[in-house]
Amino acid sequence: MQKLTKIVATLGPATETAEVMEALINAGMNVARFNTKHGTPEWHLERIHRVKAVAKKLGKSVGVLLDLQGPEIRINTKDGVAFELKVGEQAKFVSTPPGEREMNIPANVIEALQIGDTVSTDDGACEYKVVKKDETSATVESPTDVTVKHRKTMNTPGISIDMPSLIENDLIQLDNMTDADIDFVGLSFVRDTKDIAILREELKKRGLHTDVVAKIENQSSIDNLDEIIEASDAVMVARGDLAVEVPFERLAYYQKMIIEKCRTAGKPVITATQMLKSMTFEPRPTRAEVSDVANAIYDGTDAVMLSEETTIGKYPVQCIETQAKIAAFNEPLTENSLWDFDDLGDTSAITYAASSLLDFSQEEIDLIVCFSASGATARQLSRFRPNVKIKAVTCDSSAYNKLAVVYGVEPVLVDESVFKYSSEADIIDNLKASKIVEVGQKVLITIGLSEKIAGRKTDSLMLVDIK
Repeated sequence: MQKLTKIVATLGPATETAEVMEALINAGMNVARFNTKHGTPEWHLERIHRVKAVAKKLGKSVGVLLDLQGPEIRINTKDGVAFELKVGEQAKFVSTPPGEREMNIPANVIEALQIGDTVSTDDGACEYKVVKKDETSATVESPTDVTVKHRKTMNTPGISIDMPSLIENDLIQLDNMTDADIDFVGLSFVRDTKDIAILREELKKRGLHTDVVAKIENQSSIDNLDEIIEASDAVMVARGDLAVEVPFERLAYYQKMIIEKCRTAGKPVITATQMLKSMTFEPRPTRAEVSDVANAIYDGTDAVMLSEETTIGKYPVQCIETQAKIAAFNEPLTENSLWDFDDLGDTSAITYAASSLLDFSQEEIDLIVCFSASGATARQLSRFRPNVKIKAVTCDSSAYNKLAVVYGVEPVLVDESVFKYSSEADIIDNLKASKIVEVGQKVLITIGLSEKIAGRKTDSLMLVDIK
């Protein structure tokens, strides 16, 4: 069984060799993610070149996602030493060098805190309530026993803090990249479309044409979700910070809502964080993790993502294999009809007709071939989640890699000659010559026939027996 759901795997020390990268791709990795919170720009660039070379050797489309760090808040303890807080004990957030039972944070964060606010550190493991405030400090009380650790991230749910959308490290990372290196840029802690516009301007300055992945991980991004989806090229349900920034009981609902809205708009969506966390150190997933991956597939996600499981984990290849098995089994059982979708012009009508034909045809269709120079038609067709593979034929190397994240799509990079046709016979001959289709298959083809140039608009649908 072949999966249609894509797998995004974060590369790190456990997966940096060409041999392991090859094993990951063969196991089902479609996108290699590089987390710029860790590692130098040089480290990332060298491994990006390495995974690109391995993918080229295997003849497979593997996209590269450069995930920017964004404006995180991290606490600093005295001399970097952790300390304990018991129930009801107090500590301080300070903007000055920290003393005993103190945590240094930026002054503007201190300024934004108010008495009664609840904040947390260490991905929500430590929670504090603000009980006293002055110009340079905020005294907090712990409702539980906690261990306060140095350099852990701080979350301030519901508190508006004036912070830049990009930090210096993000810009340095982008300085090193070209269009040949990266296909996607992940924007952390998106609040509204202004953040996306700022990133696009920085990409433009550097001559980069990469797709922007908006990471939904705070209440502001939920509040502005429709506009963010429209302004971005893809979306990530970044459940790690999102589960701390919003009430955790809402997380599953938000996941389903975000995925549905992205599918309606024809934008790829990635579901991320802790999907197989136990497999960082164990060879088998927990039952809850299996259910989590399966439910993301039932929700209709384009891709599922792995983080520490493949950066520092003991079983990175097994993690990919596990997600692939869960996807391949559950995809045929998933009812993902999409009746409410954004009308994106004539192509929408063609892709909707193709989806309807798949649903109601009396004959079994083996394959969809989608002529899609830019990748747009393939993305529109994918949102209907057909239960057969879509071979997206393109002569654009950028579109080829960017389609790696789109559900059910196998990008096929061809010479421009494949797009030169004047009849149905020419189309079939070109597809057979390129080994995209095989004799005996029944193939559904979406294509542009009225215009006589490469990149012509999709306006036709063909059902063909390949002979």
